[in-house]
Amino acid sequence: MAPSVSPIPRRPVESVDPATGERWKRFEAATEAAVIEAVRRAKVAQREWAGQAIGARVRILRRFHESLFRRRREIAGALTRENGKPLTEALGCEIAIALDFTNYYAREAPRFLRAPWVTARALGMKRKRVQVVHEPFGVIGVISPWNYPFMLAAGIAIPALVTGNAVVLKPSELTPESGELLASLLHEAGVPPEVFAVVQGDGSTGAALCDAGVDKIFFTGSVRTGRRVAVKCAERLVPCALELGGSDAALVLADANVRHAAQGIAWGRFSNAGQTCVAPKRVYVEAAVYDAFAAELGRIAAALSVGAGGTPGTDVGPMIRPEAVASLASQRDDALSRGAKIVATAAAPTGAGSFFPPTVLADVPADARVMHEETFGPLLPLIRIADAQEGVALANGGDFGLSASIWSADTARAARLARHIEAGSVVINDSVIVPGMADVPHGGVKQSGIGRTHGTAGLEECVRTKAIVADRFPAWRQAWWFGYSPAHEAGIDAYVRVAHSASLLDKLRAVPTLLKFLLHPHRPA
Repeated sequence: MAPSVSPIPRRPVESVDPATGERWKRFEAATEAAVIEAVRRAKVAQREWAGQAIGARVRILRRFHESLFRRRREIAGALTRENGKPLTEALGCEIAIALDFTNYYAREAPRFLRAPWVTARALGMKRKRVQVVHEPFGVIGVISPWNYPFMLAAGIAIPALVTGNAVVLKPSELTPESGELLASLLHEAGVPPEVFAVVQGDGSTGAALCDAGVDKIFFTGSVRTGRRVAVKCAERLVPCALELGGSDAALVLADANVRHAAQGIAWGRFSNAGQTCVAPKRVYVEAAVYDAFAAELGRIAAALSVGAGGTPGTDVGPMIRPEAVASLASQRDDALSRGAKIVATAAAPTGAGSFFPPTVLADVPADARVMHEETFGPLLPLIRIADAQEGVALANGGDFGLSASIWSADTARAARLARHIEAGSVVINDSVIVPGMADVPHGGVKQSGIGRTHGTAGLEECVRTKAIVADRFPAWRQAWWFGYSPAHEAGIDAYVRVAHSASLLDKLRAVPTLLKFLLHPHRPA
């Protein structure tokens, strides 16, 4: 039965330059009927797409890589205009990483999808040959965010496509042009338009996509919306992968190189105007180096150049919208009202544009909102701790668990501490980088989501696993079939002894009974 169609608001979505407020592109939102039709077309086209040899899909992927490389400056310029990030970050944190993803999956997917026949391992199953195959889900719906609108969408779409799925992408309503650019590159490379389709719109369009009959949903966004997506998927018993909020802890230990740690944490927190899920958002510093670290971090933050992303020399661009600036200012003011102090703040342009100056806070109390809410912007609280154990306990105290970082000269000790931090990833002496590493699984625990993207885990999220088991001797009946008798029971017990007894003598004593059982089958039922 076709799903019933009820109209949803067709509010257009717009590309807006957050540095100037200029509205420079407009897209009509897809109706619910249009979303359903896109999914229907994708289901039809996916059969032929999945039927191609993996080599054909890989060749298309490599053509996509060539097109993206050739058009990299054009795409980066559009990302800067739509998202606000400096051109350096658009090239390095979006285009370069998408190129890495493409290379990785072009190499890895053929190995991953290879399905050789192997002999079963259990002693009683040595007659069996086993093949484990990975089959595409069918149509995968992707609801992508605005903060890294090209890289994050590509990081899901590329493994989904190369494993034989069709993809319907709903870009963020704040960065619609980024989704269109990804589609144009994929279509230019040879992906049929029905196999990779874009539906524009706001949250109601995303809800329509969840209900439109897709076979899996990938969602990146807020915890609140992620829960709604999970419920919709549960109602249809289809899987979902969710990357949700983060409030990543950074632990700066007493033996850390203070200057190095300050530089790395400053970049991790303030790049992309602080609008990064895996950015360090709570910094716990051992007391012995707290003052030196705060002073160094403050010096770096105050020297950052804030301005339009397309302006040469800009370090930190605008936030995505004025509402985001107001929300961050509210969190900052709440911390100050509770006794926090500003260590340093950068100068920011006045007038048009959604600018917030990178700001470092010290002496932040535990009940401040910045300590238990996600801060999505260039605001960073510092907390003095007595030792690493206190830092680990505080890092684990919140609801989020996306990523974390540890800064120490003793990397072996840091690695041991990392095992105790409740997060999907922990980086030692760097930050943010895991989502940009094509071969490393990325995802969170607790309120930060379920499932993984990137690496082999990202391929596994895009396929169903099927086991095929074949018997080598189709005319030779199985020893465990019906025809139970005392001799049958003795034969089964002999097998258990040979396969599992800890005593070599017991194993040897059971062999004659087992051979008799196997070579002289019992009476059939």
